[in-house]
Amino acid sequence: MGSYSSYASMKAKLAPLGIYTAAEGSVTDCELKAYASGIDTLFDALEIAERESFIGTAETYGLSEREKFLEREKPDLPVSKRRELLLGNEQHLIRSGTAAAFTAFLHECGMTDITVSEYNLHHYLTIKVNNALDEGQRSAAIKKLTQAAPAHLIVNVTFADGTSISL
Repeated sequence: MGSYSSYASMKAKLAPLGIYTAAEGSVTDCELKAYASGIDTLFDALEIAERESFIGTAETYGLSEREKFLEREKPDLPVSKRRELLLGNEQHLIRSGTAAAFTAFLHECGMTDITVSEYNLHHYLTIKVNNALDEGQRSAAIKKLTQAAPAHLIVNVTFADGTSISL
């Protein structure tokens, strides 16, 4: 944990009241130390949770959970490379809602032979996936498309085998 000490903080807050004897070894002092031990454990957990909440500072489960969500787990790579890959993936769609950004995202998902057409007037996007995908790949592609589809657009996807879906 950082420089914060819940024991010192509690002792400092109780001292001006003058009701408690917080001398070293007293019952109150021992109780404060016991409370502080539990509180410090919670603060440590909160500090870790805060760190893991952001790609730029995550070191363990924060990276793993995002990778699982994207179905791109890379535990063997260094933390810095994992962060770089996750940030790159998120920036394609967050930075820009254009068809080009969406196309770049689809390429990262393994769909390299695609045609994306946008119809701005009707808030409509069509994607033709020309790659031959097996059932598992198509299912994974649909999941990724569902996660990344812009909320303000109707997205129609047609696969090479003739299967089509609307998101």
